[in-house]
Amino acid sequence: MQHGSDGHFPNTSWTLIERLKDESEEVSRRALEDLCTQYHYPLYCYIRRRGFDHHDGEDALHDFLAKLLRLDSFKQAKAQKGRLRSFLATSLYRFLINWKRDRRHELRAANLAIDVAHLEDRYQRENFSEADTPERIFDRKWSQELLNRVLAVLEQRYSTKKKLALFQKLQPVLMDGGSLKGEDAAFFSQKLNMSETAIRVALSRMLKDYRDTLEEEVLQTVDNKEDVKNEIASLIAVFRKD
Repeated sequence: MQHGSDGHFPNTSWTLIERLKDESEEVSRRALEDLCTQYHYPLYCYIRRRGFDHHDGEDALHDFLAKLLRLDSFKQAKAQKGRLRSFLATSLYRFLINWKRDRRHELRAANLAIDVAHLEDRYQRENFSEADTPERIFDRKWSQELLNRVLAVLEQRYSTKKKLALFQKLQPVLMDGGSLKGEDAAFFSQKLNMSETAIRVALSRMLKDYRDTLEEEVLQTVDNKEDVKNEIASLIAVFRKD
């Protein structure tokens, strides 16, 4: 891969998984920190559900992420068909077996800039059932974090286009399928000062924007475009099991 003109930063078209595999330590470290920011909570939930208390859970999470960076583990992601989600779940499972046995904390010297202090409070607010396995919880939380990111990206784009109010008013409808069927169209028409026809057109465009953004974000976590639809189907299946 070729680096950006400054020799350090990757082209913005690179996906997260491509940057994680990059030969440049700085590029891969920045990518790992992006990964931590977006998906550290599903990893923490998996660790806690494996029976670790919150102190060991935080330590294990730090050590796991540090080891991933130190051992160039992401270059092996093709073993899980290039899906970052599957690769991380398998790697974490194997890591915890040895970590619990050896309690080796020296890897934390990698000094990743990760704030995990809030994770336990969030975890305690969860309402997991006895049937929820660590793997199922991980997949569900991964999916939720990804969908939250999709909405955040979409909101920022609509804000840039000076259409933030439109997005905020129609977001509940969007998340309910993107149709005004069963909704009070006149209410939205009055709130947004738009005709009902214009609102339906706006919703149709917003739904397309949502789908496109979802595909963009999933592409960040797989090796190629051919895997995107299968990964989305897998993520949707997680919620259908609930």
